[in-house]
Amino acid sequence: MQTLRRNPSLWLGAMMVMFLIVLGIIGPFVAPYEPDFQEKLKTVEVDGKSVIISPPLPPSAEHWLGTDKWGYDMLSKLLYGAPYTIFVTMAAAVCRLLIGGVIGLYIGIQDKPQKWWLSIENAWGYMPIFIPVYFLLVGISINPELSISKLVTLFVVLVAILGAPSVASSIRQKTEQIKETQYVLAATSLGAGREQIIFRHILPQLKEQFILIAVTEMVSVMTLMGLLGMFDLFVGGTIMTFDPVIFHSITNEWAGLLGSYRGFVFSNNIRIFLIPLGAFILAISSFSLLAKGLRDRFQETYNRTPYI
Repeated sequence: MQTLRRNPSLWLGAMMVMFLIVLGIIGPFVAPYEPDFQEKLKTVEVDGKSVIISPPLPPSAEHWLGTDKWGYDMLSKLLYGAPYTIFVTMAAAVCRLLIGGVIGLYIGIQDKPQKWWLSIENAWGYMPIFIPVYFLLVGISINPELSISKLVTLFVVLVAILGAPSVASSIRQKTEQIKETQYVLAATSLGAGREQIIFRHILPQLKEQFILIAVTEMVSVMTLMGLLGMFDLFVGGTIMTFDPVIFHSITNEWAGLLGSYRGFVFSNNIRIFLIPLGAFILAISSFSLLAKGLRDRFQETYNRTPYI
């Protein structure tokens, strides 16, 4: 209990992330309606008079969060989109970590600074990842011919590769610091090879750094998904209809729902926009709290035993 009181961000963030993971697993199975279910115009009797009811429907016992303008149940949309929101984010972040970690370790363990890589790091640091991701995917994801799985895989791979240099920079700097410590220099003087240095001495010191970077990258990837959603580029594909021009998310991932419903911000049905906005803020806040809690926990451990 004392640990919880000293670091509420850690346990609160961990509980919220666990909730999101469980929601992503069971969401499609507990959704109250099928993905293609729509409420149509219907006539009901009210005080002896016939009243025509049309979507969007307000929250009720049948639709806990109401329906959107086209009659789709909002709760069902959120539950069907939860796996794509949570697990695509985690997959992209982990792939970033793996690619960037390998590059950072390899560059950082070198005897001399690799100026060519430092140039890449400096140049890439000024490049918003959103720009290349958007223009590389916009012609593929809108009214796509590829399957959802292929579009998701393409997104994960592209985001991982383009975001790897920033991860590699952090790992490289930390690796360069560790390789100059006395015990690593002693192991090197005794004939230890680079592989031994990496696996026996550097990686054990970087395990906390890897965990923190992974969670931080999840926040970064989710933020990127939100930006793409505002520009009608949704993870898993975008359906674009004409007359009128409307963009729909195929997977119902939460950033896609934000983009689809942003036109309701200035309408009387702002609820339709606020529901996915609340879910998306919850997801980002969960990973942000977890990252802050881990950072505070690792810093506390280091301050207690700085000589290790």
